Amino acid sequence: MKKAALCIVYAFLICIYILPVYAQTAPAQKQVKLFFEKVFIHTDRQIYTPADDIWFKAYLLNAQDNHLVATSKNLYVEVIAPDNKIIGQEMIALNNGLGNGDFKLPDSLAAGNYSLRAYTNWMRNFGNNFIFEKKLTVVSTKPSAPAVTKAGEFIVRFFPEGGSLVTGLGSIVAVKAEDSSGQGYAVRGAVYTSSGDTVAHYTTDSFGMGIFTLLPLQGQSYQAKTLIKGKPVQSTLPAALNSGLTLKIVRQDTSLYAVVTCNEQSVAAYGQQTLSIKARSFGRVTFQQSFQLKGNTAAVVIPTWQMPGGLAAITLYDGEQKPNCERLIYNTGTEKATLKLSLNKPIYNTREKVGINIQLSDTKGQPLKGELSVSAVDASISPLEESNILSYLMLQSELKGDIKNAARYFDTTNVQHNKQLDILLLTQGWRDFIWKRLADTTLRIAYIPEQGISLSGTVLDKKNVPIPNANVTLIAANAINGRLFGAQTDAQGKYFFDNLQLLGKQKVKLNAKDAKGKPLGSLTLDSLAAKHLPVTNNTLYNTPAMAQLPALTKASLIKQVALARQRSLSDTIIRLKDVEVRTPNRQQFVDRMVTTLGYKDEVLTVTPEDEKLNSLRNYILAKSNQARTNDSNNLVFIADGKLVRPRIVVDNKDAAFSDNDAPDVVDLMSNHYLELPISAVKKVVIKKLVGGPLLMVENAEGLAATTAAASPAGRATQSSKDLGIVFAIYITLNPEGLNKLAVGATQANITGYYEARTFYSPVYNPSKNDNRTDARPTLYWQPNATVNNSGKSNISFYNSDSKSTIRIIVQGIGSNGVPVAGIKTYKIQ
Repeated sequence: MKKAALCIVYAFLICIYILPVYAQTAPAQKQVKLFFEKVFIHTDRQIYTPADDIWFKAYLLNAQDNHLVATSKNLYVEVIAPDNKIIGQEMIALNNGLGNGDFKLPDSLAAGNYSLRAYTNWMRNFGNNFIFEKKLTVVSTKPSAPAVTKAGEFIVRFFPEGGSLVTGLGSIVAVKAEDSSGQGYAVRGAVYTSSGDTVAHYTTDSFGMGIFTLLPLQGQSYQAKTLIKGKPVQSTLPAALNSGLTLKIVRQDTSLYAVVTCNEQSVAAYGQQTLSIKARSFGRVTFQQSFQLKGNTAAVVIPTWQMPGGLAAITLYDGEQKPNCERLIYNTGTEKATLKLSLNKPIYNTREKVGINIQLSDTKGQPLKGELSVSAVDASISPLEESNILSYLMLQSELKGDIKNAARYFDTTNVQHNKQLDILLLTQGWRDFIWKRLADTTLRIAYIPEQGISLSGTVLDKKNVPIPNANVTLIAANAINGRLFGAQTDAQGKYFFDNLQLLGKQKVKLNAKDAKGKPLGSLTLDSLAAKHLPVTNNTLYNTPAMAQLPALTKASLIKQVALARQRSLSDTIIRLKDVEVRTPNRQQFVDRMVTTLGYKDEVLTVTPEDEKLNSLRNYILAKSNQARTNDSNNLVFIADGKLVRPRIVVDNKDAAFSDNDAPDVVDLMSNHYLELPISAVKKVVIKKLVGGPLLMVENAEGLAATTAAASPAGRATQSSKDLGIVFAIYITLNPEGLNKLAVGATQANITGYYEARTFYSPVYNPSKNDNRTDARPTLYWQPNATVNNSGKSNISFYNSDSKSTIRIIVQGIGSNGVPVAGIKTYKIQ
C-alpha cells in the first residue's frame, strides 16, 4: 500500500485555510475549506482464482479523527494487473461515507499479484499520500509473468533515534535488512570504527528489523558488516554531527518522557535558548511545552492520556523554532472500542446453519453503535490477511513503505507487539529532517470534492463558434434525483451539470435552445475518462504471487481453480438453466406492469414516401386512426372518454419516462423521440394496454420516484391513481437511428454508479435433497452489518460441503470514530 508522506502531509494539515478550488470543468471558482480524507476497503478475502468474485466494502473517513464523512460521494475503485494495466474499474456511490461493490474476475486471468486501488477526486490534490492500495493474489494454472525482483540485491539501512547521531552522545540506532522487493530477513551483524574496532553487534527479527546502541566519537566514521543468507553486505552508518541535539523517548509505566541532550560542544549554543517540544496527532498539535536545558540535558513529561490514540510525532525545536529532531510514537489512547464475536458452538456440520453474535461496546462497557462488514471464508484456501481496518487507519496509512503483517502490531496476544511497533516506528517512521518547504503558501486545488456525477460540454454554431447563454436541457431517464436538468452556457459556450445521481450504464440526451425555445447549434460532451489516475510501477507487484504461501494453501488453491470451473453452485448468484419464461401478454414498465388483454395492435410500417412528413410526431398523427392532439398540441389517445398521453418504448427497451414524472418532464422526453426525423424510424406499433398498480417510491429526501430509480433507502408503495387504459408507442429504429438527431440535440452513453450485486448465500433444507456441489471459498459476505443502539447485531449463514476451518472476519468503524476488527474461527466436520 502507498502510505502518506507525513513530512509533507503535516505541513498541509497545519494550514487549515479557506482555499480556492480550481475545477477543470466547473463554471466558476468555489471556496472549499481544506480537509483530508482516508478510505479503507474491506474485501471478503485476499487470495482469488480466475472467475472468482471480489466483494468489497468502502469506508470514507476524516483523516484526522477517523469518523465517517460525507465530504465526497464518488469513490473510484480499480483492479490493477501486474503489468500496471487497469482490468476493472467502478465508480461507487458513497452514502454518509459508506459504499460497497464487487468485481467479477476474468476466467483467463494469469497468476500474479494484483492491486485494488481506491480514491476520491479530492484525494488527487495530495498526490499518492491518501490513495488506498491493497495487494490481491490471483492463483491460476495459467503461469504468471516473470517476477521483476532481482535476486541477491540486499539493502541494510540504519536509523538513529530522533534523526541524527551526535558525537559524544549515546543513541539508539534501528536497523532494517531487506531485499529490493521490501522482503525483510533475519540477520546478524557488527559495527566497526574506521580504525577497525568492533563497537556494537545487532540482530534482526524475521521482518528484518532490530536495534542497538552506539556512542559515536569525534573523528571516527562507522561501517557495518551484515551476514544475509550467508552473504556479507557492507554498509556505512550516517555520519555523526559534531554539534547538535538528540531526542530520546523513554516509556516508564504510564508516562512518556522526551529526554533532550546536547554534547559539550553545543552547551554554549543551546544552553541559553528556549527550546520546545510539540506533539502532533493526525496533523493537529495536541501538546507543546517550552523549556531550557539544565547543563546539557532536560526531560519533558508528555501527558499521553490527553492525546488521541494512534501515531503522534514528537518534534524538538530550537530557539529559532527550527526542527532539530523528531520521533514517532504510538499512543494507545483513551478512546477505544471492544468488538466481541461469539458462536453457539465451535464445531458444525456441512451445510449446517451458523449463527454469530456481534457486540460492540466502549471502554466503559456501554453499547456502541457502528458500521461493520462481515466475511466468512474457508481458511484452508484463504490465509489470514496481514492488514485490517485498525492497522491501516492507525498505522499503515501514516507511514512510508509496505508494512509486513501490520496486524501483528495490534494483536494483544502477541506479548512483543509494543516493542515491535516501536522498532517499526524507528525505521519506517524515521525522519532525517531535510524538511521540504512549500514553494507557495497558497495550496492550489485542482480537483473538487464530488457530490455526484458531473457532465459538461460546449454548444457550438455551424462555424464551431461557442454560443453563450444557450439553454441546455439534460434528460437522464434513470437518474435518482430527477430526470430533467437545466443549465445555461457561459461566455465560452460551456455548460455544466453537477451532482447527478446516475446508476449503471445508460443513455442521456441533451438539447440546446435559445431564449425563445428554438433549437440551435450542436452540442459536445466532455470525456469522463480524466477522472482515473495513471498507474505507476509499484512494489506490490514485485513479490512472486505464490512465493510466500504455505505448500498446503498452494495445493488447495490450485484445486480451487479446477472446482471454480465445474461447480454448479456459484458464490454469487445461482442462474436458472434451461428455463424459458414466456409472458407474451404482459410487460413490466419502469413503474407498473401492463397487460394486452387481447386489444389489437396498430402496426405502422414506414416507407420512403413517408419521409415527407419530416417528424415521427407528424407521421403518427397522419397514419394512426387513434392519435390526435389536445389543447396544448400534445400527442394523445382516447381512453375511457379521457385524453391520455402515450408511453414510449424504443427498440423494445423500457419506457423512457413514467406516469410519476412531472408534466414538463413528460413533455420534454416525449418530444425528444417524437421529433426524430422519420428517416430514423423503421416501424411503429401502437398498443392499447391495461395498466397495473402504479408503484411509487419515497426516497431518502422524501421525493417520489419510480421503482427503477429508487435509492436503497427508499420504500415502494402503490399509488392512489386508478387502474386504467395505457397507450404505448413501440418504436423500432433503423441502425444508428437515434444518432439522426435534430439541430441542438445530442446523446451519450454514460457509465454511472456501479450497482452492486447481492451476494448469494444458499439456504439448505434438511428435508430436501440437493445434489449440487457447494465449494464456496467465501461462505458469507455482508457489507452492511449495522450495529444498532444496543451495540448488537446477529447474522447467520449456511456452511458449504468443505470440511475445513472457517474464519469469520468483522471490520468497521464505531460511532466514536474508533476502527474495530475481530476474527472468530470454527470447524466444519
